Amino acid sequence: MKTKNKRARKLMRAHKRAPVNRSQYQPIILLPVFILVLAKLGFNKLRTPQKLLGRLQIHIAKLTGNAWFPVTEPSLPYMQALAEELEETIHKIEAGDKSFIPHRQTLVMKVENAIRKLSYDIQNLSNGNEEMIKSAGFDVQQGRSATKPVGEVMHLTAEPVGPGRVILRWKKIAYSRMNFIEITDNPATGNWKPLDKTGKSSFIVTGLTPGVLYYFRVYGSNSLGDSNPSEPAEQRSL
Repeated sequence: MKTKNKRARKLMRAHKRAPVNRSQYQPIILLPVFILVLAKLGFNKLRTPQKLLGRLQIHIAKLTGNAWFPVTEPSLPYMQALAEELEETIHKIEAGDKSFIPHRQTLVMKVENAIRKLSYDIQNLSNGNEEMIKSAGFDVQQGRSATKPVGEVMHLTAEPVGPGRVILRWKKIAYSRMNFIEITDNPATGNWKPLDKTGKSSFIVTGLTPGVLYYFRVYGSNSLGDSNPSEPAEQRSL
């Protein structure tokens, strides 16, 4: 009886060791290491409306006749009109008409949003090509190396936080270096439009039309590629 029990314990120990022993003969796969090149915004350096206007004008000049980016989002005519309106408003305030200060602040927010959207578009169209990104007037920054594919986007929610404002939240995306947000008012068409990007796990969408039902989705990205988009989250704007 003791011999049988001893033999059984020996077989059990061998069985437990087997997975470890087999792993010793599995080949080690080394994933390639890439460096992610990102368009750099640097809004912290643009502390005055005049400097922000200058930044927008640089992008306009760089994109005019740029063969790499014949069409962008926002469009070149839209950015030109926005720059002209902000420049005119600044001149009116400098001439002494302080009633335009609130309008100037509104334009400043529009310009910042336009530059953010432009950086998103340039990043996608260039596929991280540093030369192309710089040709559009952006500086670049090197992201950390990525050795694993981006995980799935989980638990995306959308909640109203005021008139025309919705906050999106989602679980932190594994191995994502940048998270991209898309929007549509009809997911059945498949016409998802790029909205913005963030390195965080939440984002406040602004400028929505009251009463309209919107759908949002998020996907993560690193130098190895993009994740699948999340399941859409819907919310009607207040």
